[in-house]
Amino acid sequence: MRFLYDLSATQPSPESKFHGGGAYGEIVFFKLLEYLDRITLVAYYDADSYINPDIIEAIKKHNIPLYDLNKISVTKIIEKEKIDRAYSAMLNLNQHWPLGSVQVYTTVHGLRTLEMPFDSIMFSYMTSLKEKIKFLLFVTVARKLYLKKMLEINGRLANDDRINIITISNHSLASIKSFFPDNMNRKIPVFASPTFEQLENYAPIKDSPIMNNANLQSFSVTEKKFFLITSAARWTKNALRAVFAFDEIFSDDIATDFKVVLTGVTNKKIFTKKLKNPDRFVFLDYVDRNVLNILAKNAYGFIYPSLNEGFGYPPIESMRYGVPVAASGTSSIPEICGDAVLYFDPYSISEIKNRIIQLLNSDIYNQLIEKSKKQYEFISSKQKKDLELLADYLIS
Repeated sequence: MRFLYDLSATQPSPESKFHGGGAYGEIVFFKLLEYLDRITLVAYYDADSYINPDIIEAIKKHNIPLYDLNKISVTKIIEKEKIDRAYSAMLNLNQHWPLGSVQVYTTVHGLRTLEMPFDSIMFSYMTSLKEKIKFLLFVTVARKLYLKKMLEINGRLANDDRINIITISNHSLASIKSFFPDNMNRKIPVFASPTFEQLENYAPIKDSPIMNNANLQSFSVTEKKFFLITSAARWTKNALRAVFAFDEIFSDDIATDFKVVLTGVTNKKIFTKKLKNPDRFVFLDYVDRNVLNILAKNAYGFIYPSLNEGFGYPPIESMRYGVPVAASGTSSIPEICGDAVLYFDPYSISEIKNRIIQLLNSDIYNQLIEKSKKQYEFISSKQKKDLELLADYLIS
């Protein structure tokens, strides 16, 4: 089988340089390298955009043909390489796929633009008057038009039986069938979204030096004396409400020796302009996987106030280290985290504050340590098994 892989889906999105769908695409790519005795792999990407250097090294090592979308279309690649089957972790139909002439597979990670198109917190992420006016028009005059457009765009993917759909959680499966009821009887397999830990043969070729606890000092924090919040640049991750909850806690002289570390902060002013205790927060831009792991491992607790998730990697990454988690009780998060985390209403600052205070209770905290480890083992085992099933599904 001649198999075309869309590496552009692993590259930065308009919202974020690093994102869950992109990581998913990387992992599936590395997994398929184990099957080069059964498939001839061809790939394409955007040469003008960032791509994981490990992917480029693997491409060179295995002599995989790699095409630049800026120079050749997907259709031309398919014709030139006589492709039988193609896969994209996030299919972009604007690339004009020749549907019907080649077997096309893709993963639908969720329907956030339909489930969670708007929220008042979006306004706080707007930094210019122009952006704010655009937002107000967006949620008033253009609201119905936007929702209609999103329904149409997602429907092109969900309702076209020439596209073989895969999804990553039972929540996402139900969402697809809820918004597009014509799919009620369509077979859509669910494979749990994997992490790099499920790749037995993956070893980063280019990685940052291994950090240790002493390196935490460069972030002005100490081991187990900080809470961690990630992906702070995206309004859907809802970090701002969690920051407000912590600020109230610090103003009340609770958790006096703790700090909060936020990663993925591209505009610090979004968070600092209303803070009463700015010195208790550490704002970091995007950090590489190794730095994120050391932060996750050494955090006292992980706070995940996301408004919508198709799967949600970050809580599981923290639970891997037995770090207690407080998270939103929305979308797929309870399905993945089970009874191993404290849940809150992500729209309620007071409830987020309540759960953070509960994490400071040693009895609750110690119970969550044990539950977190067990839940990670359960989910990790499922992720590993499902990654094998996914790879087999794609190439069988």
